[in-house]
Amino acid sequence: MENKTCKLKDKCGACQLLHLSYPDTIEYKKNYVLDCMKKEGIKASIDKTIPAKFPYAYRNKMIIGFQMDKNHKLNCGFYEENSHKIIDLDECLMHSAIQNKIAKFIKKLVIDFKVSIYDEDRRRGLLRYVLIREAIHTNEILITFVLSDDIFPSSKEIVKRITSEFKEVKTIAQNINNRKTSIVLGEKEKILYGKGYIEDLLMGLRFKITSKSFYQVNPIQVEHLYKEVINALKFDSSETIIDAYSGIGTIGLILSKNVGRVISVENNRQAYLAAIQNAKDNNIRNVHFVNADATEFIKEIENEKIDYVIMDPPRTGSTNQFLNSLLKLQPKGIIYVSCGPDTLARDLKVLLSKYKIEHISLVDMFCFTKHVESVCLLTNRAENTGKNML
Repeated sequence: MENKTCKLKDKCGACQLLHLSYPDTIEYKKNYVLDCMKKEGIKASIDKTIPAKFPYAYRNKMIIGFQMDKNHKLNCGFYEENSHKIIDLDECLMHSAIQNKIAKFIKKLVIDFKVSIYDEDRRRGLLRYVLIREAIHTNEILITFVLSDDIFPSSKEIVKRITSEFKEVKTIAQNINNRKTSIVLGEKEKILYGKGYIEDLLMGLRFKITSKSFYQVNPIQVEHLYKEVINALKFDSSETIIDAYSGIGTIGLILSKNVGRVISVENNRQAYLAAIQNAKDNNIRNVHFVNADATEFIKEIENEKIDYVIMDPPRTGSTNQFLNSLLKLQPKGIIYVSCGPDTLARDLKVLLSKYKIEHISLVDMFCFTKHVESVCLLTNRAENTGKNML
């Protein structure tokens, strides 16, 4: 496979491994995971690695920032590595052609309609970010304008121009974020066009995706990821599992046909409500949804009988409180899905006091970056679970 050339790779820094051939990036990631384990004193091996068939244009979410340079020229694109400087977007190889086209079109609209750009130092101006989400299987697109204020001048005309140019755009939202923070989205949101969500298909199920929904960025590889989770254990139809950090419920809903009951735990209320709706849309009735912090929830049910826990925390990993409560809960098995090998190794060191590693699979979800998704199966040392293992 021939590597493509990115004009911005020396400035952007998002694709740290773009200088390597794709097969070499896979070797790099395998070694990175093993090095992280070794630093924590964990002896481990990688049992399976799943590279991407299409390592370019795979991302289904684009976040573009806006900034006026010292010559009053509008830059629209991504942050330069280790800085707050926006690099003007030419074309990102990791995003689809239509996402790149929409980003350029929005920049033109911002200039045409003289939309003021937010200055994070002076805390003045209106437009902070634009979020573009694409449903690969349905070709639906959601656009979210992140503004510092409720009032969006010329919004009706801007919406009209976008929807006339791109028939794939099914929803446009306005998110209000006036906080001094690097977090992109604020709490308040209103719909300017459409239903407020788009829908995508994943392993035979239909999912609603909002601006705040957690949804894996690589829709092709995510199916391989979830198959690894399903295949990690031969679930019993009478068993109860917890899907912690569940987002819009994807893993739990997909697993629901293999188990007796799923308890899906998610702290973000919008994602929690979307998960409930996703269950209704797919006529799934054996998933119970809980809107709570995963750590607080797991502490409350330490004495209940849970067969398996699937945890998919953010890149920062889990909390010590969650891990210690998990050790008290003592499920037969834990499937830890991680996008951060360093925090995975850190957390495994805690869990290995009562659990052992049975299997580690790597799925390349983030092509040409240093990040990789791991699926780690842990079994309780006190349980005879040999019949359930891979």
